[in-house]
Amino acid sequence: MTARLKSLLLAGCLAVGLVPAAAARDLAVEVRDATGAPLPLAMVTVRAERRVDGVALAERTAFTGPDGRARLSDVDDAPVSVRVRKPDHRDAVASVDAEAANLSLTVERETDARAIAEARPANAWAAAIDLGDPALSRHFRLQCGFCHQQGSPAAIAERSEEEWEKIIDRMVRYGSRLQTAAQKRLPELLRAEHRRLRESPQAIPEVKAWEPHLAGARITEWALGDGASQLHDVFLASTGKLYAGDNLQDNLIELDPATGRTVTHNIPRAPGDKLGGNIGGRLKNFPGVGTYVGLHSLDESPVDGHLFLTGSDSSRLVEFAPETGRFTLYDLPDGYYPHTIRVDRKDRVWFTMAVSNQIAMFDRKAGRFTFYDLPARTLKERATILAMPVILKLFNWGVPMYRMPIDEKSDGLPLPYGIDIAPDGRVWFTRLHADEIGRVDPDTGEVRMFKTPFVSPRRLRADADGNLWITVFAEGRLAKFDPATERFTLFDLPTRPAGSETPYSLNVDRRRGIVWINGTASDSMLSFDIKREEWRVYPLPRRRTFTRDVVVADDGSIFTSNGSFPAWHIEDGQPTVIRVTPGPAEARRP
Repeated sequence: MTARLKSLLLAGCLAVGLVPAAAARDLAVEVRDATGAPLPLAMVTVRAERRVDGVALAERTAFTGPDGRARLSDVDDAPVSVRVRKPDHRDAVASVDAEAANLSLTVERETDARAIAEARPANAWAAAIDLGDPALSRHFRLQCGFCHQQGSPAAIAERSEEEWEKIIDRMVRYGSRLQTAAQKRLPELLRAEHRRLRESPQAIPEVKAWEPHLAGARITEWALGDGASQLHDVFLASTGKLYAGDNLQDNLIELDPATGRTVTHNIPRAPGDKLGGNIGGRLKNFPGVGTYVGLHSLDESPVDGHLFLTGSDSSRLVEFAPETGRFTLYDLPDGYYPHTIRVDRKDRVWFTMAVSNQIAMFDRKAGRFTFYDLPARTLKERATILAMPVILKLFNWGVPMYRMPIDEKSDGLPLPYGIDIAPDGRVWFTRLHADEIGRVDPDTGEVRMFKTPFVSPRRLRADADGNLWITVFAEGRLAKFDPATERFTLFDLPTRPAGSETPYSLNVDRRRGIVWINGTASDSMLSFDIKREEWRVYPLPRRRTFTRDVVVADDGSIFTSNGSFPAWHIEDGQPTVIRVTPGPAEARRP
């Protein structure tokens, strides 16, 4: 079939409203080094060179085996570009026509120290920054590493101290709780350290080498949204559709992974909604922003398959009916900034209230909200939480309340953050700034707190046995909590340099006993076999891939999204959703 005939057939299908799966082929790629020897563990990425309205054409990645060969299936049956990438080597790029089934490429070793350093992930650069104080470095990672990567080219660019002062002021307005003393110290330190590293590329440490398990892995990416988008969280529905929340545009983007077909659902606004949200319109001046609601987290009802979303910037709960495409908006009768959300087996919707220090529950059957107030750490914090309505009103009037003094522990904002439902129905959550996890008993309403032996518990999930797995964001570790013994166990992540990771979130494949963790700073996804205590690292195709969430599919593959804010930090400025499929042996692990 000629390329012209294929185009005419596709145009005809689109004209009558049919979007077929893209025609596909297999492509075999052979990679050799400069001596002609096979090059194993090279990343081969194939990207379509055409666009189809309403369809996100999949980008496919595989890794070469010991023979230097990789076979990619379901490649777009049209001209494609192929890129081969391997650490400490130069990228090799080629265009392949629609009829080709084979390609051979030579990849040369990189010898330039600057080029080698610039190709290393951001965590290597961030690890080399010497702030002269381990506590300050940890605080910097916690408060300056949750929107985009530190150590990226955009972050380490030359800036004056005055420019850094303006940037830090803006980041605190956006929501960072960088302590006041650090706000004063960091401009000089960052200017000097970034310059030192740019001038001394040999100071950038090596990262973890790619390992043989990658030869069986496959990675698929779909470009969704644009440079003004932020794909914050993702959810794989029971229908097989994947949903990504565009936090900056109030769009719920629906993707059919089987066909690439996409539908964008824009969340409606309510009267009185303000650009940038109701917390001082903190994002309204960000270029291209279109958020009024602030879509953050997603989960699904086990009863009717409706999705429930947190509208953080509007303090609203949002319900989406996939069968009709309609939204229902619920204004919350109490509290501020609904954050992470989970729905239990009784169809009760649970979510953290990050700014008002609460856990909220919406009982769908009763149509009633319940709010569980969490304990304050200090009298100052109690007073701050009680005064929050006044503080936010002043913020909305333009008073720069974000410039009030901030201490290292963020007194006044303990920040309830991650949440999950254990197999026994109990609700567990984290408080990021308080270094605590907590539990709500839905039957009695009892709230109990547990102090963590580490700082920055960010998101958590329960495994099949009811144990909790927690990301230790600022320390680059994974924590396990056993509710029966009330004991914590800490695991170092495999990311190198040690401690350089900032794991944002995780999920548990309960069937296989695998914990999947976001390698947020290192362009990777990490898996941990609970029984064997074995790690696997899966490097992702785009540099500056900032992942915040992960969902597990029935076949053992996982989905995540590149949610860097802003998107132009990403290598090509394009947000994507990503599927990582381990090799067959990995996926079958019991």
